[in-house]
Amino acid sequence: MHSSKLLLVLLIFVQLFCSGCWSQLIPQGTKVDELDLSGLGFQEGQEKLKAWAEDKLEEPRVLVYNNTELSLSLREIGVEFDVEKTWEKVRDRPGNPVSSVLRVDAAQISQTLQTKFSGLATSARDASYKIEDDKFIIIPAVSGQKMAIESFVRELEGSSFARIPAKITLPVTMIPANVTTEAIQALAFDSVIAEYSTKFSTSDSNRVSNIALAAETLDKKEIRPGENFSFNDTVGPRTIQAGYKEAKIIYNNEFIYGIGGGVCQVSTTLYNTILLAGLSIVERQPHSLPITYVSLGRDAAVIYPDLDLKFRNDTSGLIYLRTEIKSGVITIRLWGKKSNQTVRLVNEVEQELEFQTERRPDPNLPKGKTVVERAGSKGYIVKTWRITKDDQGRETEQFLSRDEYSPVNQILKVGTKEDIKKIGKESVE
Repeated sequence: MHSSKLLLVLLIFVQLFCSGCWSQLIPQGTKVDELDLSGLGFQEGQEKLKAWAEDKLEEPRVLVYNNTELSLSLREIGVEFDVEKTWEKVRDRPGNPVSSVLRVDAAQISQTLQTKFSGLATSARDASYKIEDDKFIIIPAVSGQKMAIESFVRELEGSSFARIPAKITLPVTMIPANVTTEAIQALAFDSVIAEYSTKFSTSDSNRVSNIALAAETLDKKEIRPGENFSFNDTVGPRTIQAGYKEAKIIYNNEFIYGIGGGVCQVSTTLYNTILLAGLSIVERQPHSLPITYVSLGRDAAVIYPDLDLKFRNDTSGLIYLRTEIKSGVITIRLWGKKSNQTVRLVNEVEQELEFQTERRPDPNLPKGKTVVERAGSKGYIVKTWRITKDDQGRETEQFLSRDEYSPVNQILKVGTKEDIKKIGKESVE
């Protein structure tokens, strides 16, 4: 008897609340968000729910992006009310509060947000640097940002009116810079890693002008890690059009006048600075004759475009090149990352090459008279090493070159002119 009564109660409950039989009133306690549907008929409850949802879709929400606020209704944003799924929840849980169910139009949301907040996205700014007064100044990277629209769509999808706040801060995606601050920091130089000076005579104004012009072209050049530096590519052709003048050069083992004389002193000064900095030499040639402004074995001849001086920045940082000319002295400095290594250069004369004497008849000189037209000088074969000492005191010896400098032959002018008075006397007699 007891079980029969229980079965009867269950049948009545099913008849009252089955999905197809809601002709009765909605049970007390039935809510959608804050909307109370208790005691309403099935049809009336649905109509009230739809009307309520229409009003909710028109309620404004304040969207915040990149310090900009914009008021939009949920409908304008692209939010729609899902009547069917919401009503299913009401039917499944009669007499209980349930949350509304929303759906979103992803395409409309994307278009609306991009239109309304147009121009507010920020691009990433790469880190960079500038050099002022020989100081390396870092300009940090700045990340960009854009709206994370897909993330915002996921937040709204399946949400409810009650869960959407009055003010919505739109999610953002950070855009990293391609060049980071750390990458620029790795380039930074902090000290002079090597410098070298050579002297020149100020009496030859053309040569002084050529030295100054080539040095000015080199000044403030930057060589990045792993980069090869070419003297010829940097200084360019030594031509009259480029501003170079005629001064002494070495050509075919002779000192003659040519355009650009003096530029080799600039390349030689640079070569010695490179050696003292411990950098790798890619290309270098000596002069064919000994020169006086630097030790044998430590010169660097350049002829555009055939003979070049090249070196490689095999450090991890930027190499910054500075030149200075003052009172007959050219100085070249290389800035880079400070290290505790020291470098010294050693050369050894392997062999001296004696000069020959050339006697050239001169009909303008009296017979028997001899004049030195050009003094001779020895040639040399020279070996050069670079010895590097690290911060632990360990020394590494590197053979640099074996250079041969030709001797300069002595030239004597020998007179061949006959004494006319003596010849005349002898003929009379």
